[in-house]
Amino acid sequence: MTNTGDFRRYSYSADTSYAIQAFDVHRSSAAPSYIPETAPGRNLKVRENSKKKSRSQLAAEQRAGFAMVLKICIAAVLSMAMLFGILYNNAKKNELTHEIATLQTELSVAQSENTRLNSELDSMVSMSMIDQYAVEKLGMTKMKSNQIRYIDVSQYKEKRLAAAQMLLQQNENSKTDGKTAE
Repeated sequence: MTNTGDFRRYSYSADTSYAIQAFDVHRSSAAPSYIPETAPGRNLKVRENSKKKSRSQLAAEQRAGFAMVLKICIAAVLSMAMLFGILYNNAKKNELTHEIATLQTELSVAQSENTRLNSELDSMVSMSMIDQYAVEKLGMTKMKSNQIRYIDVSQYKEKRLAAAQMLLQQNENSKTDGKTAE
């Protein structure tokens, strides 16, 4: 809430003399002198440097300042180089991670394709498919029981063994005949 007295303080329309009193024309327009407050225990004094430096001292200070600036610049350049190196490594790592993920996706697709092709091959190589191919494409028929003949191999083994022994005897005879002729 506002008091009516507070409001009158800001109202100049009723009394022009009050408005004139608000402006003190007798005041000086110069700013007051500033006196800085010092912290307790600190005695700040301005002293004039009475020592004059020689040219060699000024040159040495200038060289020292230049060396310090040079050190700061080198440190800044090295810091920036390290920062860019880290950023480059992170970017390269992200790129390689993305490439690895892409290759792994391609590998899983290739593995699933391989599994599909192997199952298709297994279904094509089944006995029923071979029978179907032989009958339909090659015109073959299934064997009947009257077409099967059994052969006794023991007779052939005995005949072959006898023939092999006879060849060995002939070789031995030819060797002994060749030695006696000499």
